[in-house]
Amino acid sequence: MTVKYALFDFDGTLVDSNDAVINSLNHVALAFRGHAFNKEELNEILGKPIYEQMKFLSIDEHERLVEMYRVEYRRVQDELTKIYDGIYDMLIALKAMGIKTGIVSNKGRSGIDHGLIRFDLSEVIDVTVSYDDVVRAKPYADGIYKALQLLGVEEASMKEALHQTLFVGDSGHDLESARNAGCRSVLVAWTLIDMQQLMVLGPDHVVHHPDEIVALCERVPNASPE
Repeated sequence: MTVKYALFDFDGTLVDSNDAVINSLNHVALAFRGHAFNKEELNEILGKPIYEQMKFLSIDEHERLVEMYRVEYRRVQDELTKIYDGIYDMLIALKAMGIKTGIVSNKGRSGIDHGLIRFDLSEVIDVTVSYDDVVRAKPYADGIYKALQLLGVEEASMKEALHQTLFVGDSGHDLESARNAGCRSVLVAWTLIDMQQLMVLGPDHVVHHPDEIVALCERVPNASPE
């Protein structure tokens, strides 16, 4: 087995929170400027930390807008969020293969913990790294490094471990984070973000169903990404 670590983004990758996220973003945009985000704007901000998303609307008032977003998101998250088909079975399969798993997300700690409980993911995810757990969020590599450290990788072995790591995500920030860390990037084709825009960033792999992640872990060579 050549893949030892499989790390995942959360929203839009493991769980389909797209309706909850877009509903909440548009709730804030409508209240603040009178109209919702258009497709091009969403392509630009999805996957970024909420503080950056709200700064898109207003640098001066972004903290107030973040709180407005959070109130609305908490109101709708359970109704509008579901786990993608095949995700749970994929994670079980990876665990059976001895692959250690983790979440690296720009979502806050409370949101990740809520999702783990709601979708019974605690038993199939070994570690989680949220926006609140790092100084620099994605696209920086800090979250990937921290996840591997939590999985027991020592500094002297970090480079080798990164060559044995897949990072799976749905946004440009995910692909850039994997590249910055030096691990292989996997783009999920169920992303809401424009695929042509994401392919320009050169993901190492593209998967169309969670089963393909299991197959990928069985065949990826243990070599540094180009």
